[in-house]
Amino acid sequence: MVHEYSPRTAPLILRFYARCFLFPYEEMIYELHDLFRQIELLIDDQESMYRGHEVLSVLNTFQGEDIRSLRADYVFLFTGRDRPEPVCPIIAAEFSERFGISYDSDSFVDLFIDSGFQTGEEDALDSIVNYLEYMALLYMQVNIEFKPEIDPEKFLKHHVLPWIPQFCDTLSKSANISFYRELGASLKRYLLS
Repeated sequence: MVHEYSPRTAPLILRFYARCFLFPYEEMIYELHDLFRQIELLIDDQESMYRGHEVLSVLNTFQGEDIRSLRADYVFLFTGRDRPEPVCPIIAAEFSERFGISYDSDSFVDLFIDSGFQTGEEDALDSIVNYLEYMALLYMQVNIEFKPEIDPEKFLKHHVLPWIPQFCDTLSKSANISFYRELGASLKRYLLS
């Protein structure tokens, strides 16, 4: 699916989307620009050009928002601050439970821990950031002809598609600002293509 259409750009695109789910910080725009430039350098066909355009659209929407609005919507969407629970939890277990999705994130957490993949110490292991970063790593391993522990397409099918497309729909419907609406729609198109 994702890898078949844009094998060289898939890891960078997934990292770009993963970075977008971090709490917005002042230098974030530079990191997103850098990832986009790396993607742009690898565009070699119509499909990867389309994927690059999708990323650019998200990047442009991010640039059109002020940092206070980005932060306010992040808190509104992804944290339980000032309410009993987040509007759109970025943690797989919380999202699945809240929206009645039959997905057990413990299998991902086990896979994640067994792989030795490193994450920030304050990140929940089953956050959307880690799902996308881990999937990027799997595609990167394929690109350098290193056999990953799990096939990226199998990972996509068993760990990403059971909950992230519905997460993207919830995000797009619930967001107050254009950036998060565009991010949700764009990520869903990317994963389902």
